[in-house]
Parts: sequence; C-alpha cells; structure tokens
Amino acid sequence: MLSHEEQRDRLAVSCPEAVPVSVVAGDPCFDQLRVSRPFRETYRHALGVRPGQKLIVVSSTWGQESVLASEDPATDVLRRALAELPADEYRVLAAIHPNAWYGHGGWQLQSWLAPLTDCGLLLPSPESETWKAALLAADGFFGDHGSLSMYSVALNVPTILGSFAESKIAPRSPMARLGELLPRLSQHRQVLPQLLEAVADQPDKVELQRLGGTVTSRPGESAALLRHLFYKWLDLPEPAIPASPRVVPVPPANPVRPLSPAAPPMYVSVVPVNGRATVARYPAAVQRRREERHLAGTHLVADINDPDSRWPGSADILLVPLGRSRSSRGPQGRPEAFARYPGCALLAVEEPEDGCLALLRNHLRLRVCWSGRRPWWASAAICASVVHDHVISGPDTHAPARVQVTIGQEAEPGLLDIFPA
Repeated sequence: MLSHEEQRDRLAVSCPEAVPVSVVAGDPCFDQLRVSRPFRETYRHALGVRPGQKLIVVSSTWGQESVLASEDPATDVLRRALAELPADEYRVLAAIHPNAWYGHGGWQLQSWLAPLTDCGLLLPSPESETWKAALLAADGFFGDHGSLSMYSVALNVPTILGSFAESKIAPRSPMARLGELLPRLSQHRQVLPQLLEAVADQPDKVELQRLGGTVTSRPGESAALLRHLFYKWLDLPEPAIPASPRVVPVPPANPVRPLSPAAPPMYVSVVPVNGRATVARYPAAVQRRREERHLAGTHLVADINDPDSRWPGSADILLVPLGRSRSSRGPQGRPEAFARYPGCALLAVEEPEDGCLALLRNHLRLRVCWSGRRPWWASAAICASVVHDHVISGPDTHAPARVQVTIGQEAEPGLLDIFPA
C-alpha cells in the first residue's frame, strides 16, 4: 500500500516482484488533515492557546535516534523549548509515537516527563487524535525522521529537526530530501532565534513546497480508493454513500497535569522603554544553568510556601497568593519573611483583580493594580516583577506611575498603576 507513485518507482528497484501487488491509494491521514485546516482556531482554543500565544509541537518517533532517545545534547528539544521560549507567549505540546508509549509504558513515560508537564508541557495520550489537532494548530514544529515531520512540511508549518537518523532513511526518498532541506537545532544558539528564522524563511521556500507534495499523489482520494479496494477483495458491493475523509475531532480537554496550588518559580526579565515594560518569564525548574543567555538580567520569583526550599531561599521576589495573605507570612509577617529569606528584595501579597501589595525591605509599601481592561495574562506575579523593576530603575519610586505592560508583540497590552500604599 503506497501513498505516492514515486514509491512504486523505488519499489521497482528494491523489490520488483512486489510491484504487481502494490496499490497507490494516497494518504488517509493527510487527507483528514487537509479537510480539517479550516478549523484551526477551534483546535487552538481547545488546546488552551490564548490570543497572542503560539503553539509549538515537538514530535518524537520511536527508536534510539528519535528526539526523545538521542543522546545528542542538541536534541534535548522538549526541555529546551520549555526553558528557552517565554512561557506566556508559547505553549509546547509533545506528540510522542505510540510505540514509545507502549514500549516503555504510559506510567514510565509520564514519570520521565513529569518535570516538564509540571512546567506546562502538553502531553496528550496516544489513544487520542490530539496530535492531529495540534499539527493543525501549530505555529512551529520540532521533529525527527518520523512521518509527522513530513506532515508538518506539507502543512507549511515552520519545521526544525531536533534529531535525524540518516541510517534509517531510504536514500533518494522524500524523507531523505527532508533531512537535507530542513535546519537542525543547534546547541550553540538559543532556541527562539532559530525558530524565528524558520518562521521567516520557510513559508515561501519552493523546495519545501515541492517536498510537501510528495506526501500523496492522490490528494483527497484515499478514502474512496481504499474502500473500493477493500470491498473488491471482500467481493461485496460498496455502500452508496460517498467515501470521504472525516474531520479531526476537537480535543476533549486541555491535556495538562493538575495545577499545583504553589505558583511555579519563574525567572523573569523586564525590559522598560519610555513608560512601557515587556515581560518575559521562563520556568525555573527546567533551566540547567543560570548563565544561559536567555536568563541574562532576570530575577527569580517564587511562592513563599514552595515545598522546594531552593526557590524561596534564593528568590528576589516572594509571592503570597490571595487566601494566604492573612497567614503569618503575609504583610503582618514581613519582618519575619525578610529575616528568613535575606536574598528577598520584595514581598508581593496578591490582592483581588490580580493586583498586589508590594512590601520592600526599606519599609516602602506600593500598591499595584491593573487599570481598565485586564488582559488574560495579567497576574499578581507579573505585577510584582514590574514593580521590582520600577523600584530598581525608577528615579522616584514614591511618585505614582502608570506602566504599559506587554508579554510580547502579539498579545494585548495592559496598563498597570503603581502608587504608595
């Protein structure tokens, strides 16, 4: 069963006796993806992709040279994507081959990836068709020599190879050509600029468009061809209803792990320019070294009750979430908190409407609140990071200030008011 005529040509060279019983029947999976493309926004909403966010799909086939199994540090793709892409601007989904799920067992795979799912990695189960919805919803793709990399190219999704097993690929095949055309993830450069280069360069690349056309030589015909063949073999009449590909179902739920009541520790950068502040946050738990270039100039924000003591013990900002502000570690317990955590510069007590009361070591108290319409990403944690930067860089921290805050170029900005409490 072949999806393209060129496969029959290669079959004639490698196994000519199989040619008479070969059938070119197209690709039913790709036909399903094609007819489902108009529903991209529906899939994005179901996967929890918010306005201004981008979805990155990381795919791994099975075997020793797949994205998950490769020992090459450049292919530490899942962790690097979560660690280096700003958490509020990007969501990352792992599409893992069912052979890997069932070869190791679901519990084992989920256990291995738990540190990543705790930091927001979406990990759909292999029984679902969520990977198809994710491909249609994707803004970028990291893959290997598995079929999803070819589907990604055919769907015109910017694609980077995190791993590629040339030894397992037929010479002069479309997959071999894919390995020649696509960029490889470099361990010597940050993930984000490599992704942005792929986004800028690939959509208009004629060679990739031609490569995408090699997925099937019978686009849209696979359902009819396969049904006709099967009923012919069974010597039964075909149903009168036309055979057509069905639409990819909407994922039933956002495939993430249950949320912890403790706010996740984040390294945060705040770039102020003329009354504006751009905030980028990176999950602290998946970072390897504080010296990574994307962490330059960041401060650490942690929940004051995080059970992992290394985070509150080294945080620049400690968060006291709403509901815990009346405890001994709330504003009444400020001296105790500052004494217990000598590295803490600011204690941020969450207030209603995602604002916060900022308490500093010098006894300065600042109230921070969102003005007007709050964007979806607004939080007390972001308030705390902005006011931390305001106190450090502002010439007069006692004067009221209004700051326009954004998490990226495409997300809706928010207005933050800072004034003495």
